[in-house]
Amino acid sequence: MNEWLLIAVFGFLGAASRYGIALWIPDGGGAAFPYATMGINLVGSFLLGALFGWCARRSIAPWWREALGTGFLGAFTTFSAFNAQLWELCRNEAYGFAAVYLLASGLGGAMLASAGLSAGRRANR
Repeated sequence: MNEWLLIAVFGFLGAASRYGIALWIPDGGGAAFPYATMGINLVGSFLLGALFGWCARRSIAPWWREALGTGFLGAFTTFSAFNAQLWELCRNEAYGFAAVYLLASGLGGAMLASAGLSAGRRANR
């Protein structure tokens, strides 16, 4: 199968998964806290780290790593929605929520990516 097509199919699945979770965990609109986007981005950070850690010591076809990482997880997580929701919180003067969202997403994402990388490496033992 063409690598581009495989990445597109996995991207579709990642975007559809994100949309489904966002419907399941609504943020209420306005200045409500964007739980769904933050959760999706944090889980995606962990999964991407785990994927990289797992692939580091395995002989896996590069197109599988790209399909799962760039395709599924790239579409599943969303930096643009994060920024739009952060701006919306600030526009509605929900500065406390905005600060929590910014710190939890940024630091939490980095910590979970690191934890995922470690978990992926341990899975290779």
